[in-house]
Amino acid sequence: MCEPNHPFHRRSTAILAQQITIRTPHADPIPVTQPDAQSCSTRHHRSAFSLIELVIVVVIIGIIGAIAIPRMSSASENAAANAVIADRSTLQRAIDLYEVEHEGVMIHVGAGNIKTYYFRLLKKSDLDGTVDDDGIYGPYINTIPTNLHNGKPTIRIDGVAAGANTDGWRYDSVSGLIEPDHTAGLRTFTISGDAIDKTTGDIINKGD
Repeated sequence: MCEPNHPFHRRSTAILAQQITIRTPHADPIPVTQPDAQSCSTRHHRSAFSLIELVIVVVIIGIIGAIAIPRMSSASENAAANAVIADRSTLQRAIDLYEVEHEGVMIHVGAGNIKTYYFRLLKKSDLDGTVDDDGIYGPYINTIPTNLHNGKPTIRIDGVAAGANTDGWRYDSVSGLIEPDHTAGLRTFTISGDAIDKTTGDIINKGD
């Protein structure tokens, strides 16, 4: 072992000091402490949800659902009811316009069958009501609207009073008024009901 004052020992010490100075010229040694087990356990515990917190979250979600779902259902029902009212008005305007343009003759007069009634609304016609592609009157409506409460687009002329739920609409040949035929107070609605084919006048399913 070399003596402390030996030339070789002093030279080695100087070289080692120079290397340390070059590697860390401006930085003092930074003490590094290892986290103890207790601090790690504390941080892990604080980052997790407690059972009480989870229960509170579930209760809040349940309350929101109980409030929101009935409101959404009510909004859908109101939208369907408003749509039926609007469709009834559209049908009534078409029927009234036909009568005006055909010199006061009501749309059902001389129709013979319900398909002719539909065609007088959906296609062109002559003054006498004959359905004709070259006619000068009409069409008065693009499609027979489906009653969203019962999914039916059909129109019944006279018969039992409106509300029988056998058709989408009921037309009164005396007053010329058309009314929804769904059961009174019915709040359900459908978007997949039937439709009237503009070419044949037959009932078709909207999904076909």
